[in-house]
Amino acid sequence: MVDVAHGSGETGGGRVRVEPRVTTLGSLRITAAAPETAKRQRETLLPEKALLDVDGQKCVVTPRFWKSVFARYRFGASTFRYFRPEEVFGRICEVSRDDRLRVMVELPPSGPPQALAVSDPRQPLVTIDDMRDLVRSHGAERPFYRDGVIGCTFMPKSGERGLAIGADEFANRFTLDVPIDGFGSPRIHVALLRLICTNGLVGHHRAFASDVPASRNPLHTLKRAIECFDHADGYAAIRERFLAAQTSWASVREAHALHRQIVKAKLIDPAGKGRVIESFDRLTGRIQEFYGVTNVDTLPPRRQRLLPVKCRVYDLLNLASEVATHSAAPREAVAIQHWIGSTLADEFDLEGTAEIATEFADLLVDGRADPTGAGRDTP
Repeated sequence: MVDVAHGSGETGGGRVRVEPRVTTLGSLRITAAAPETAKRQRETLLPEKALLDVDGQKCVVTPRFWKSVFARYRFGASTFRYFRPEEVFGRICEVSRDDRLRVMVELPPSGPPQALAVSDPRQPLVTIDDMRDLVRSHGAERPFYRDGVIGCTFMPKSGERGLAIGADEFANRFTLDVPIDGFGSPRIHVALLRLICTNGLVGHHRAFASDVPASRNPLHTLKRAIECFDHADGYAAIRERFLAAQTSWASVREAHALHRQIVKAKLIDPAGKGRVIESFDRLTGRIQEFYGVTNVDTLPPRRQRLLPVKCRVYDLLNLASEVATHSAAPREAVAIQHWIGSTLADEFDLEGTAEIATEFADLLVDGRADPTGAGRDTP
């Protein structure tokens, strides 16, 4: 949870500060690891170890820095297939040396400074102090900070209304993600709170999201959005997808996608990773053993879509929301919530194949409930 007081946040390991540095493009210097040790992140092609010199301070370059630079100077990550970061920056500096920039620098309690987004210094910012006031004045729940963004959960304008989805009870919520580094717009996501175990499920997908428009007074706009938001269509849509999830067997492809997210996730308690994976295996019926393969990826994509596992999509969603709410660090929690949103927004591979929606386990991790599906019909 984040304590957004006095211009700083708390990320679980101590307090962190985010400060602006106003400079010119020509005064910035990018350096990278030596070619033999330099790596690229597979999914984005972004250099992992590039450093930015901001007025003599060496900062680790984050993905948000690259994305903001891409948007400002109109090039993409594919450029790094052919040129090193310092080459790209050198060429841009030749053309726009006097371009004034605001670079937001994150100063964590331990480790090197992090270079967040660049933006126009004239662009108004929402500060951590602003978010502290919003959290306190509007009764926000679960505020947290990650990578230049503060997120928190609110109750919609209509109040807390119980929402029955099959055998479970949910309450409607929405989350607000606000960039404090000047890159991107605030965004509202429809969310549900599973009451029996306080799992928060967030629809991190365009189908369940609304952008808060930019304005000259962003704080006033955010206050109005919090006070007025009540997306009846969004709650109806996410409820319909949940009902469909309860009557749809999960496919190998869907289960394996969640497994990859769990394996990659950094948990608050690293020792708990084995328990989470074991719970996943019990829930899904141990996919590799069940289908007699050493690696799920050896199955053709079409077969992965057609082969069921031993649970429904709804079980996967609840396991994912439980891990994101109770176990994962904030950055990894968002990645898991993105998996939830994408899964809900698309048609399930085996949609409607389990005709009867039965009762579901309250909790799925650590043996606190039976995650094996005992007593349920199987595909």
